[in-house]
Amino acid sequence: MLGNSVRLWQLLHHVRRLAFKWWNRRSQRRSFTWAEFAEAWERWKMPRPKILETPLPWSWREARQAGSA
Repeated sequence: MLGNSVRLWQLLHHVRRLAFKWWNRRSQRRSFTWAEFAEAWERWKMPRPKILETPLPWSWREARQAGSA
């Protein structure tokens, strides 16, 4: 994913919550507690998100100032 790391980690959190929810809908009783699910998530070696693009070396403020000069 390119860009915003905060939103990327929020996306990971929501994906994990949805996976937990749907995994526990497989039968009449719960398959996992949250702690058991977290251990299984690590055991499954789910890839962690990475930022592939580094931020620009200059700030937007500098770009605005350079454009107005």
